[in-house]
Amino acid sequence: MTDENLPNSLTVFRILSVPFVMFLLLSGYNLAALGLFLFASLTDLADGYIARKYDRTSPFGKFADPIADKLLVSAVFITLVQLGKLTAVPVVIIISREFLVTGIRLLGATENRVISASWFGKTKTVSHIVLIVAITVNLEFRLVWLELSIPWLIYLAIATALVSGVDYVYSNRELIKECFLD
Repeated sequence: MTDENLPNSLTVFRILSVPFVMFLLLSGYNLAALGLFLFASLTDLADGYIARKYDRTSPFGKFADPIADKLLVSAVFITLVQLGKLTAVPVVIIISREFLVTGIRLLGATENRVISASWFGKTKTVSHIVLIVAITVNLEFRLVWLELSIPWLIYLAIATALVSGVDYVYSNRELIKECFLD
């Protein structure tokens, strides 16, 4: 692997890590799942940084990077529903937002516009990762204070998903109008 391919390789790693994180969670290897999830999540920061700093952006990276992030987080949320640690309603809200934003980005691509992540989107990502970490740590250690904070973290995850989703729609309203009125 050359350094030219490093950002794309990190993205592919994130995609390939998804079934392993799910398997580890479903098998009760919570800390191993958490470690792999956090490492995979950190590759998102690394691939974006490397791609921008060393001018290694690519069409594949622009397409696959946001998909990899959404796939990793969505898969873990769905696994946590299967484990009975989350209900389906917040997960459906969160994943619906991901589809909405991906749809807007696809509309942008048809018009040769790149729609970058907003501050709201980045805050949403952090809130979702914090929720996943809290639930996974609680699976292993059953901490009372953490158990009590998880419902609030779920509300925060839903709120940031909704606010960032509305922000993407509002910020791209002209694009949406153009695409639907043509």
